[in-house]
Amino acid sequence: MRYYKFLTRGGAGPFSGKHWTTDWLHEPDIVPCERGLHACRVTDLPYWLHEELWQVELDGPVTVIGRKVLAPRGRLSVRVDAWDAGAAESFARSCIGRVASHAAYECSELDDGSLRDVAQHLTDPQSSTWVTADVRELALNRQEAAARAGRLIAARVCGLLVDAVDMAGEYPVAALGYVAARAAQTRPPSAEGDRYDAERRWQAAWLSERLELS
Repeated sequence: MRYYKFLTRGGAGPFSGKHWTTDWLHEPDIVPCERGLHACRVTDLPYWLHEELWQVELDGPVTVIGRKVLAPRGRLSVRVDAWDAGAAESFARSCIGRVASHAAYECSELDDGSLRDVAQHLTDPQSSTWVTADVRELALNRQEAAARAGRLIAARVCGLLVDAVDMAGEYPVAALGYVAARAAQTRPPSAEGDRYDAERRWQAAWLSERLELS
C-alpha cells in the first residue's frame, strides 16, 4: 500500500512541526498523535489537506489508527506535484458545488433548478469559473424560502452553502471539505449509509483521480 503525507511549504508536519526529508526518521516509542511517524492512505487525504503532498515510505509495523497510519520509521519518497494551487482551488470549488448539490436535493420543491445548475457547474472538472456573489444571494434566498416553509433541514443546508461561499479563498481548503461533509450529514439519514462518510469518500475519489494516485 502507498502512504502519503501533507506538509507545510518547506517540508514540516502541520501539527508536529517535524521536518521530513528523504533520509529515514526514527521514532521507535510511538504514541498516537504524540510520537511516531504519522501518514495517511488515499482514503484519508481529505482530512489532512495542506500545502505540499508527498508519497512516503514507512518501515516497521504500520498501524491504522482512525483516519491515519503510524509507524516508527519514515521518509519522503516522491512529491505529488499535481497537488498545487490550481488543484487546491478546483477541489475547493468542487466542494462548494457539492454543498449546492445537497441544497438542491433538499430544496427541490422550492427551487427552479438554479441550485442544481450551480452544483453541476462548480463540480464540472472542465469549469474554471469561481463562485460569485450571485451564488451567495441564491443560497440566502432559498434559505429564507425554506425557513418560511418550515423546511428546517433545507434551510440549514442552504445556510452551509452561504458559509462555504463566504469561506472561499479565506479559509484553508480543508475547511471547505469539512463544510461539504457537514452539509451531507445535515440531510436526513440514508439507507445507503452515513452521508458524512460518503461525502468524504467522494472527496478522496476526487483527489485520487485528479492527482493520479493509487
